[in-house]
Amino acid sequence: MENFEMNMNLSNDSEMKKHYLRFTEQLSDWYSNEKTPELAGQDTGFALKLQKEKLQSMGLDVQKQINKSKEGDDAVSSLSYSDNVFENTNISGDKLITTSISDSQKEIYSRSAECGLSIVMQNPKQGGIPSPDTAMCCPHCGAPSTLGKLESGCDYCDTKFLMDELYPKVMNFFVYEKIKDYYDQKPMKKYILSFSLFFLVVCIGQMIFNAASGKIDFLRLLFEGVGYLFGSVFAGVIFGVGAWFIAGTFGTVKSFGKSARGVGKAGKSLVFCYKMQKIDPTFSTEYFRDKSVSLLKLMIYSKNPQELTVCKCDKPIPDKIREIVDVTYYNSGVDRYSINNGVCDVSVTFYTDDLHYHDGRIYNKSDKIRMSLRKVIKKPTDLGFSVMAVTCPSCGASFDAEKVKNCPYCGNPYPIEENDWVVTDIEI
Repeated sequence: MENFEMNMNLSNDSEMKKHYLRFTEQLSDWYSNEKTPELAGQDTGFALKLQKEKLQSMGLDVQKQINKSKEGDDAVSSLSYSDNVFENTNISGDKLITTSISDSQKEIYSRSAECGLSIVMQNPKQGGIPSPDTAMCCPHCGAPSTLGKLESGCDYCDTKFLMDELYPKVMNFFVYEKIKDYYDQKPMKKYILSFSLFFLVVCIGQMIFNAASGKIDFLRLLFEGVGYLFGSVFAGVIFGVGAWFIAGTFGTVKSFGKSARGVGKAGKSLVFCYKMQKIDPTFSTEYFRDKSVSLLKLMIYSKNPQELTVCKCDKPIPDKIREIVDVTYYNSGVDRYSINNGVCDVSVTFYTDDLHYHDGRIYNKSDKIRMSLRKVIKKPTDLGFSVMAVTCPSCGASFDAEKVKNCPYCGNPYPIEENDWVVTDIEI
């Protein structure tokens, strides 16, 4: 296996931008009418389906409107990394995202924010041909199959596909709120006006008191009133600008602090990825980030995570995990890891902002979620692997292993840990 190739691209008018805009439109359609995004990869579509089912079981409905950024910037940036078969491209842009959540009676949460939205898109590498045995679901009927069977005709609906009809696919997507410009001068006017009115009210109160006590005649009261007016404006400017600057500094520090969560774990994360690459050249930091976040979404969005094939947790799932109805990923880092006898165990902390549903209300919380993962690492990583379409090593049958632990055809256990990471623990 050859090492990953990296390529940075900044573009306003490219094929990448076209795919990016198509997926964001399809994602918005999913939340409004449950139309599965055509570009969504199998596991991405599965996570969206799980989230919708979980919300419905709670009596909730979530809507996300993904619109053009108020800044009017349509530029996207992309970073590609590839092995000998696939090219994965991280495409990022700015969007205005409005999230609203309703119960059966009324809207209980609504928020609009300028966000960054990134997608991870997978395509066959130019000149590379994925194996015909590559597991894939039929885009027409959803049946688990393989790339070779879909090109010759799906076993269930007989629909035939060309390679460019099966790719590209969005393997994951990330949404994160952008750091606000807390030094924007527009709010400064509100601070100045508020302080000016405050001082003016105080001065008027003093004037009324003086007039009522008979300590001052009308002419002097008039001159002092003019002085109080100018003094209030002057004091409002001084105190308003000062309060605006302090609030801006506090908000900026807070935002940078939120985005910097987990930076201290970068060293151990890089060492872990370096050691894994020595064992498996197809492994990369980007792959592990995307895979671990994908597993996190499956665990959070599932009504019953322990039904999932990828869940090998012995302990019950914490109630606070079950409360989460929407997750915004910011950062993650490796806490500890061990590699023994061809098995890797790793613990990862995710830094997220989540929407919790508790006692009929939605709460926005910054969370630290710790998740332990395990995988047998005796063979190279399959970057295109999906639990939605697997091939039984015993009988060769294709089936959906999202909640199936044994092959439905031959009855043998499916060795999920030899092909994908599994979750052995999760806590918050």
